[in-house]
Amino acid sequence: MNNWDLIIVVPFVIVLGFLFLYFIYKKLNFEKKLFWFYMQTLIVWVMNAILIQENSNILTDTFLNTPPAIIVVLLLFGSSILFAILLKPLATWITGKIRSRNIWIRCSIVSSIVASMLLLIPLNDSAWFKFIIILQAIILAISISSQSLYFLYLNEQKYNRLFALKVSFSVGFVITFATFIGNWIISLNNFLTDKLIILNIFVIICLLISLLISFKIGTENKNKIGEFRLVLKEELIKYSKSTLVKLIILTLLLGVIYGFVQSPIFRMYFVTNSKINNNDVEWLSTLDRKYQALFIFGQFAIGYTLYKILLPKIGVKNLIYGLIVISGIALLISTFIINPAWMVISNLIFGASYFVLFYMWFGFAIMWNYRATKGVPVTGFIASALLVGQFLVIFVFNSIIYTKSGLFTYQSIEAIIAESNIDNIIAFENNLKIVIRITAAALFFINSIYLFLTVIWIDQVIAEFVDYANIKHIFSEYEKQSVERKINSRIVTE
Repeated sequence: MNNWDLIIVVPFVIVLGFLFLYFIYKKLNFEKKLFWFYMQTLIVWVMNAILIQENSNILTDTFLNTPPAIIVVLLLFGSSILFAILLKPLATWITGKIRSRNIWIRCSIVSSIVASMLLLIPLNDSAWFKFIIILQAIILAISISSQSLYFLYLNEQKYNRLFALKVSFSVGFVITFATFIGNWIISLNNFLTDKLIILNIFVIICLLISLLISFKIGTENKNKIGEFRLVLKEELIKYSKSTLVKLIILTLLLGVIYGFVQSPIFRMYFVTNSKINNNDVEWLSTLDRKYQALFIFGQFAIGYTLYKILLPKIGVKNLIYGLIVISGIALLISTFIINPAWMVISNLIFGASYFVLFYMWFGFAIMWNYRATKGVPVTGFIASALLVGQFLVIFVFNSIIYTKSGLFTYQSIEAIIAESNIDNIIAFENNLKIVIRITAAALFFINSIYLFLTVIWIDQVIAEFVDYANIKHIFSEYEKQSVERKINSRIVTE
């Protein structure tokens, strides 16, 4: 049974993921408000993962019979990434000004519902169809832009803006796990029915449920939104524009590196090499699906575990250095060893490293968000920086692939699997091997620069987190004093 991953393995992993979420929730004292927050976050990002994948699949199908110039336009404006890059800082800034994260979050859920409904419109006119694709991308981008707000909401309403890293990794785990579930649902749908109507009706119903859940979470405390009080800000290292610029550069480079790592050439080689030894269509499709799932699995399973175990023991700086070095070694090995077995191992390594490094940088972005003056949307800029790095790589590779430029004689994994001439497959594999060697060598060089910049900038970027144990203790004491002040205030009032 080639589809055993869909029927047995992935459901088992999902059950384990839910058990782990229950463990996280249990540690947080079973607050009902928190339970509904995690439920809403999970549902929304499962559904968004499905919609993003549907958008990508529709674009891929459209490219097959589209002139190169139109393909480039659709790559720019037909994907939600470009619009999300522009909207993420705006979402953080506006919700900070009006002191309500929930307004944008609820609007984003509605926008996902509208995006899903657009996919149900049957269109025979190709011009109108392309217009609908772009419109759907814009609307979906509104929802994607809300991602940073889930982190801010939890940190503000539950942790008094103090525990940025804890929030970054806990919400990051939920969103990554949701992406894993969403990809499984759409793969299961393709395997069982290959119809989008039922799937999108399911998406709309789930999003409506998540919208109702958002009202069960309760009202926001507006006093917790925005900058720290002046008294606390004076006790902490001051925000500066240079810190923001350095954090943006580090996140942008991370997006470039991992945009390349997840580029189509690695997937294509993995399937092409496997096809030479086994030409079974169903087996190859399953293999491709497993390869894609490994990167996400490495993020929420291995990455989160590394964070929980290693951070308290070796500290922030050593964990960041170690993961950049490990990624560099994996890239160096990839310039010499190119085979499916190593690609599976390296995919898990890259997934885990990416998860920890990004949510480290994003945690520090949350920290600086409350120290910045005039409502500078630090988290929005950092989230956009990652997307810019990834989008640049995706745009370049897809432009080459789908306009049939250079060595890319195949435009999709499906085309590779359907190829009947094995000599063409062998020639394509040899060409891909050369490209992968060059790409891995270039990425090793970029990763070395990344390590250098991290070493010289890290003290400024992570501020008090240079001493992780000490700052954790300071914030814990501050939160304790804050709770005591509230209790005393209530006693006096009564």
